Amino acid sequence: MKRLLLSSFLIVFSILPALSQEQQDSVKNEGLKVEKLTYQQQPGLALAASKIFFSEKRYSISGFGEASFVNYVGPKNTNAGDLELYYTNLYRFATFFGYRITDKIIWNSEAQIEYLHDGNREGHTEFLFEAFIDFLWKDYLKARVGYFPLPIGYVNNNDEPVMFYSVNRSEVERLITPTTWIEFGAMFYGNFTSDLSYALGISQGLNAAEYLSGSWIRQGRVITFGLPKTLSFTPQLNYSGIPHTTLSLSGFFGNSGQEQTVIANGQERTVQAPVRIGTGYAKYERGPWRFVTVGTLGSLGGTDEIAQLTLNENGTSQILGDQTMGYLFELGYDLLPLIKPVRGHREGFLYNAEEFKLPVFLRFERLDTHRRFDERLLPISNPGAVSFIHNNLRIWTLGTNFNLKENLVLKANYQFRKNLASGSQAIQEGDRVEFGFGFIF
Repeated sequence: MKRLLLSSFLIVFSILPALSQEQQDSVKNEGLKVEKLTYQQQPGLALAASKIFFSEKRYSISGFGEASFVNYVGPKNTNAGDLELYYTNLYRFATFFGYRITDKIIWNSEAQIEYLHDGNREGHTEFLFEAFIDFLWKDYLKARVGYFPLPIGYVNNNDEPVMFYSVNRSEVERLITPTTWIEFGAMFYGNFTSDLSYALGISQGLNAAEYLSGSWIRQGRVITFGLPKTLSFTPQLNYSGIPHTTLSLSGFFGNSGQEQTVIANGQERTVQAPVRIGTGYAKYERGPWRFVTVGTLGSLGGTDEIAQLTLNENGTSQILGDQTMGYLFELGYDLLPLIKPVRGHREGFLYNAEEFKLPVFLRFERLDTHRRFDERLLPISNPGAVSFIHNNLRIWTLGTNFNLKENLVLKANYQFRKNLASGSQAIQEGDRVEFGFGFIF
C-alpha cells in the first residue's frame, strides 16, 4: 500500500509541473464550487468517476459514499479469512479529482477509504487509490494509462450505490468476478459504430499467493508499482442497438503465478496459475421497469501448485476451484407513480420531490466457487492443514429503494440464502437482513 500511495503521488507531481501557468491559475480562479453531475458515463467508469469528462470547467470534484448494516438470521461463515464475506457494518467514502490538461488529455484520480467490522470481534480499514490519464485521440481510438477499474462485468463499472438496487453488491460479482477490480496498466477503447463499442485492458494481473478458498481469486487483486512480471488482458464489447437495452461481453485472461516457485515432487516449478473468466450482462430499462441479468464462468489452472504456494506464504493450503460459475436475474419496478404521483416542486438539501422513486426488486443468484476442484488436495488424516470453504450458493433477494434525490438513496432488503454444498466442510448459510444508504456528488 505504501508503494501504491507513493506511486500515485509521483504521477500527480509529474503532471502538475507540465501545466501552464494559465491552467494552474484557472483552478484557483474558479474556486472549489462542486458543480452538479450530468449523469453521463465515460466507458469503464461509473457516474461520479466520469464527471470530469462532461464538466464545463477545467477541473471537477466528485465522489460517493455508502454505509450498510447486516443482521444475520442464523449461522454465518467466519472461517473464510475474508471479512468482506461476513461483516456486520461497512462504511465507504471516495472522492475524485479530475483535471482537463487539454481537450484531448484528461487526468482523473480517486482516493477511497473503507472500514469493515464484524461486531466487536474484527475490523479492517482499507485505502484504495486510482490515478490515470485518458488520451482522447479519436472516437474510435482512446487510451487510459495508470491505475484504473478493469472493463469487466457489470458492477465493476457501475459500482456507485445509486447504480444498483441491493444494499451490497451481488455475490456473483464479489466471489466469481471480484469487484471493485483495479489494476495498473493501459486500456484502449472506442466505438466501432454508434451502437458498438470496445475496450481492451492490458494489466499486471493477479497474485495467486493471496488467494483464499472461500472467495476464489478475489484476494489476488494486489496492486504493485513497477513493470509487471506477467501481462493480463481484459477485452470487452458493448452493444446498444436495441432500444432501452445494453448488451455486454467481457473477459479476463492471464497467469497469476507472478513468477513464484514451489517445490513439487522434489523439483522446483514456476507457478503459472492461469485465470480465465468470461462474463456478460444484459440490461433493459424503460419507464418504471428495470431488468438486469449477469452470467459468468471462470477457470483456474495449477490449483495443486497454488495449494503449495499458499502453504509456503501463509501457512495454510488454500484449495481453489478449477472451475467456477455464477449467474443472476434481477427485476425492479418503481411503485411510486402507482401510489401517489408527485405534483409541484418541493426541494430541500436532502430531497427533491420531482426525483422521488420507490423501486421494489427481486433478484435470484446462483453461484459455485468449486464447480470442479481437485479432491486429491484434501488430506484425509489432517483436514486442519488446508482451507476448503465451498460456497455453492442459492440466494433470493427481495428489497426496496427510496430515492430522495437522483443522487441519494435509502435501501433495505432481505436475503434468503442456502449453501447447497455437502460434506463435513460445508458451511451453513443463514438469511440476512440488510439496510443501507448511499449518495454520489
